[in-house]
Amino acid sequence: MPSEPHKLIMQYAMDWFTACKPMLNSPKKCVVQVHWHAPLPGIFKLNTDGSRKSDSGAIGAGGLIRNSAGDWITGFAVNQGVGSSLEAELWGIFWGLHLAWDNGCSYVEVECDASSVVSLLAGPIASTHPLFSLINCCKLKMQQDWFCSLTHVFREQNSVADVLAHMSHDLAPGFHRFDLVPPCVCISLVADVCSLARPRVVVV
Repeated sequence: MPSEPHKLIMQYAMDWFTACKPMLNSPKKCVVQVHWHAPLPGIFKLNTDGSRKSDSGAIGAGGLIRNSAGDWITGFAVNQGVGSSLEAELWGIFWGLHLAWDNGCSYVEVECDASSVVSLLAGPIASTHPLFSLINCCKLKMQQDWFCSLTHVFREQNSVADVLAHMSHDLAPGFHRFDLVPPCVCISLVADVCSLARPRVVVV
């Protein structure tokens, strides 16, 4: 038996608490209800999303423009070939910005559920970045003579764009514009107009 068993027991206890500390202090999570928010009158909202198939590497993107009443103005889906998830998200914003500009939207709020993309477009970007050209094109378009903001939202608030992005894989390569509402997004579109809440797990 050790000469001072109480000290040994205390040491074992301290080691155990130290090892378990990250587990004991793990972030708390809770469920919140979120929904799509319509813009103010005179402002258009552009929601975009990207999609990548893990098995083939195929990427696509989609998005739509709505007014303050939640009315569909126009939308798009684009089959971009093969690439990364980040590339897919960036192409979604690229094509969405050009569609909003060509549609005469002088005040547009852009929403995207990829926080990494929002961060890339909000700060400086090194010319050595593999997607520098695409990122820079998006930044330059946002800086043109119009009001254009970019915000991160949860995926549950971006459901219509998500459907369009996934639909892009079933389309021919290239850009497809939809001036009429595609049937596949009708349910999600109505849910957004009605401010239907969807559950989201967040860290508090």
